[in-house]
Amino acid sequence: MTLQRTLRIALGSVALLGLTALSGCADGPPYVYGERVTGMTFAPFDDTVGVHPSDRVLSDPNNPFVDQAPFGEVRWDIEASGDPVAAFYSWSTLLAYQAVGEHQFYAALNMHRIFDARRAAADDLDAVRQLAIAGYQAVLDEFPESVTFDASGDIAYGLATPSYRGIVELGGAPRGGWQLVATPEGGSVAVKTADVPPPADEEEAS
Repeated sequence: MTLQRTLRIALGSVALLGLTALSGCADGPPYVYGERVTGMTFAPFDDTVGVHPSDRVLSDPNNPFVDQAPFGEVRWDIEASGDPVAAFYSWSTLLAYQAVGEHQFYAALNMHRIFDARRAAADDLDAVRQLAIAGYQAVLDEFPESVTFDASGDIAYGLATPSYRGIVELGGAPRGGWQLVATPEGGSVAVKTADVPPPADEEEAS
């Protein structure tokens, strides 16, 4: 990590103290120095944005968090706002600074929500769908053991299974030998059963 990026993280953490206070106001949506970050339409800046190991989101002119990544509780305030575009930029910015599965999963989940809510131009919707699929696949490939945590700090659930299901819901095919396996409780869980490379045509299309 470069010194410049380290300084940006430190300064962003301090600056976001104001955002935390503002996000609890009666107006509801999160703000950055008084600037609204909700209500945006998403426009794909790059075909890798929000997908590890890409950090192109830090060059996206529409990203309101470029200079102050929303660490700590602020990220959950933004997630709770219900605005998928703001939440995508929040999580993908965090992912660029700190590559963990939780950041990747929520970046993909909110890209999925952008697609479902048609919060992008019609011509961009297929690119949005592909980005969501790629983000979910990155969870399976790079962070297969990752989990997300509830408000108390306890493990809520693993992220491989919802990532697998997200890919399927978007019309994609999970790669890398993953399958849904039935559990004794009657549910199902995503399990990597083999290290299987994708077919040649899938490699060319990706």
